[in-house]
Amino acid sequence: MSKPKVALVPVANHFESGGERWEDLFGTARKAFEQNGLEVLAAKKMVWDAADALEVVDQLQGADPDLLVIIHVTWVQDTIQYLFVNNLKCPVVLWAVPFIETFSLGCVQHFASILWENCIPFKHVYGMPQDKKVVAEIVRFAASAGIAGSLKKARIALIGPRQTWRVANAQDMSREEWDFSKTCGVTIVHIEMSELISTAENKSDAQAQKVLEEMKQTKRLGTVKVDQGRLEYAAKVYLGVKELFQRYGLSAAAAECYPEFGGLVNLPSSWLADEGLVLDTEGDIGHTVLLYAMYQMGKEGPAALSEIGSYESKENCFYLDHEGSSAYSLAEDPTQVHIQEGGEGTMVGFPFKPLPKVTISDICGNNGLYKVLIMTGSTEKIDSKVWVEAGSKLLIKVKFEKKVEEIFNRMLQEGVDHHLLVKEGDLAAQLADLCDILGMKKVII
Repeated sequence: MSKPKVALVPVANHFESGGERWEDLFGTARKAFEQNGLEVLAAKKMVWDAADALEVVDQLQGADPDLLVIIHVTWVQDTIQYLFVNNLKCPVVLWAVPFIETFSLGCVQHFASILWENCIPFKHVYGMPQDKKVVAEIVRFAASAGIAGSLKKARIALIGPRQTWRVANAQDMSREEWDFSKTCGVTIVHIEMSELISTAENKSDAQAQKVLEEMKQTKRLGTVKVDQGRLEYAAKVYLGVKELFQRYGLSAAAAECYPEFGGLVNLPSSWLADEGLVLDTEGDIGHTVLLYAMYQMGKEGPAALSEIGSYESKENCFYLDHEGSSAYSLAEDPTQVHIQEGGEGTMVGFPFKPLPKVTISDICGNNGLYKVLIMTGSTEKIDSKVWVEAGSKLLIKVKFEKKVEEIFNRMLQEGVDHHLLVKEGDLAAQLADLCDILGMKKVII
């Protein structure tokens, strides 16, 4: 992921006290941001009035910042902040500094109310640039803003047939696709399954065998329980998907798998996930976007796609499972990964590795109103007998502090759907930031 681009602007008013502090505040903030991995688009001058503001707006507009950070050195008229917000059109951090005589905090409160009334996403912070907690909060929000910015440029493919039909609205696309695109900013690209299949079948046996040799060398085969023909066909589909990504300039893709084409892209999806390419195997655009976003959060890497298989009250855990399409790197031991028959293709099963902290998420909704589950837990080692009895599929044992019955009941009460993504680390705050930026409801359990 590229560095988030942060426009940093100091504002003050000659008629208020404290404006002389601007150079120290601005310089220290700029240095702190750069040390924390942000690309800082620093205002070329101090903003005292509307003329200064417009000059800085002209400077920053072409740079396409992911986030605007306004340091309120003193109270300013809201005509100044408006010029930046209206022209840069990106999420905003309103930064107040702790000097009573400046009315900085009151100014942030005033403009925050204006942004709230206009449904413009923002965050506020209060403190000095030397405060590591303040800087860390802005850096995290900048990362989320960068992901939101990447969604606006993302092309998400839906690979699979959708027969042309309509009631009284969109015909070749659905109204739901329009709504989701407007909320998240992504562009949905329709690709026929026949194109993927023909592209795959144009690959030679030699090309497929080369892929398999590479997978063997990178420990992405494990225990193979399918014949060579299925394995080579999966390799050809893998190459076909990569070609489609290049042909259409895709960021991620979702492929239909049910009731037809089951297992066609599962093994390719697993291989691609460890290469940074998201290929959802459920024809689920929402979760494809969430997988794409979560990949960029925390330590960059893939999330697992799963569903609740059962919960155990005694151990206070969920057993999450899936027919299997997740990255090999999520297995405790690559040799435990089983490639087995599934539908027309292959499935990838393994016990998910034990981790002290994971984030579980889901997205659902309609009419442009979406909600995102945000939940954390830990994953535990899975007994081999339990895994085999579950069908040797992907199996994740997630433990929580709250009672699992209460968690499951709350999920049903909130209308949380069945696809659950599991990613290493605590991503709760960053997911919450992303929801705030995109205007989605947070379901925090």
